[in-house]
Amino acid sequence: MCVKLIFIILWFLTMFICIGGDLDGEVVNNREGTFFKASEINSSKESTYNRQSYIIGENIYRFWLCAELTYAETTKIANDYLAQKHSYLS
Repeated sequence: MCVKLIFIILWFLTMFICIGGDLDGEVVNNREGTFFKASEINSSKESTYNRQSYIIGENIYRFWLCAELTYAETTKIANDYLAQKHSYLS
């Protein structure tokens, strides 16, 4: 049980969750650079994503934020994800 919990925590720390747009909620890893177009993954998708990292204590959490949404909107959604791990953020 303890090993599984550690794996889940490490997975959450290293994954890139897409926030908003065509790929909302999907994890997109192994991307070079600071942005990508969803059409690179699926030609029927149109959203563009910018990489954003959030540092909480000693941990770095990474997300892909939809460029078509405001930074305030995407930051709120990212905060909701992070509040699942750090209750003081809720």
